[in-house]
Amino acid sequence: MVENAELESYNKSGIPGKETMNNPVWFGKYQIIKDLGKGGSGEVYLARHIKLSSLCAIKRISKVHTLHEQLLHEAVILKNLSHPCIPIIYDFEEDEEYSYIIEQYMEGILLKDYLKREGRPKEAFILSIGISICDLFLYLYSLNDPILYLDLNPGNIILKGNTVKLIDFGACVYRNKAEIRKFSLGAKGFAAPELKTKAAPDERSDVYAIGALLKAMIMGGGYNHKESKGDKTAEKLYTKELLRILQKALRHQSVLRYPTVAMLKKKLIEQNRRYKSGKTISRESYTVAVGGVHNRTGTTHLSFLINSYLNSQGVKSIYIERNTSGHLSEVLNREGAELQSDSIWQLKGNSYLTAAGLTTCPEISSYKVIISDYGVFKLEKDELPEADLKLITAGGKVWERESIKQFLPKLNKPSVKMLLNYLNGKQFRDFMKDYGGGDFIRIPYEPDPFTSSLADDMKDFLDELIAEL
Repeated sequence: MVENAELESYNKSGIPGKETMNNPVWFGKYQIIKDLGKGGSGEVYLARHIKLSSLCAIKRISKVHTLHEQLLHEAVILKNLSHPCIPIIYDFEEDEEYSYIIEQYMEGILLKDYLKREGRPKEAFILSIGISICDLFLYLYSLNDPILYLDLNPGNIILKGNTVKLIDFGACVYRNKAEIRKFSLGAKGFAAPELKTKAAPDERSDVYAIGALLKAMIMGGGYNHKESKGDKTAEKLYTKELLRILQKALRHQSVLRYPTVAMLKKKLIEQNRRYKSGKTISRESYTVAVGGVHNRTGTTHLSFLINSYLNSQGVKSIYIERNTSGHLSEVLNREGAELQSDSIWQLKGNSYLTAAGLTTCPEISSYKVIISDYGVFKLEKDELPEADLKLITAGGKVWERESIKQFLPKLNKPSVKMLLNYLNGKQFRDFMKDYGGGDFIRIPYEPDPFTSSLADDMKDFLDELIAEL
């Protein structure tokens, strides 16, 4: 979408700024600003009506394109729709090569781009999106000639604040004529199975698509129904109630799904009420506290690893340095990280913040996991820092074991883990014999805490830690 600064040069007295003088004018009245996207069905451009100085979107497709008829079909569909979250069609033009739909420009960010940027959203956000989409579909069903949408995917949803907007109506069919559909094959990974057959779609086909879209949000972007089964990260971040709703919506056989979008909406609303009332487990945010029994037990290295791994799994997390070592800026400068205006460092898609010396803390509520590196845990008043998960690092060598003893009483809770560093397999087994078992975990060796290529034993280790979240 066009940035505000860029828009300003097109909004003054209907006269384009100097940087727009070379932009083409179509049909004597629409000045092209930029292209908004290109796909298999043509191109979409952002344009300005010269006399009215208003923005619009222009869809263009070649007349010899196999999907040319689909664009004409979309124009017919849109001319009968009137909803604030659905684009209005303004005009239709054509020349020797192309046909053009001129329609309302819907400001905001595509859901697919939002997911790439933010990763896995919070459950409350997913429920809100699902309920809003159900409302839009129910509007389509309420028309005198009801419409099945049939092409829901993250590229057809625009978010503007808390508002959900629906675009691209080329694959829609009139419900009473669904058996003679021409275009409604749907997007790969989101289309109901029956769309690939000669069977006539119905409302349950849209139920499947809504379920697939919400499942894609849970996955943080890319979605494959088969690969998403048994997704451990989703099971840790979202409630079982939400996952069960989506499971039913995504049944392969349409008869096993919710029979209507209204029923699916009812289930999402009920879950939203449970979630807000606290009658279900809150998955809004998690805090992880990492500290050693003494210096040089690898707390920072481990914290970096956890932060990087969570972000690679689509779980938006941030590392916070809550000790006075000053190592964070030193390491990140060496690695080529960038310090943002809000005092948060960015490196390879990961966020880092030092708490030392800040008069006010930046806004971090959008992060799903907050990892605090305390350096060394000091048992003040016999308590560890407040956190959902507390990871205690230690060296397991004989001369280091005395430091471990004072922390042993803390290991009787599932939210507290003792992690042993710098031990090989034999040394770890010897340690476990001396301590008669106990809840200890050996940290595998990984020299690069920023790597995206982790060994299997490190992935297993990190998955075991995440299981506590």
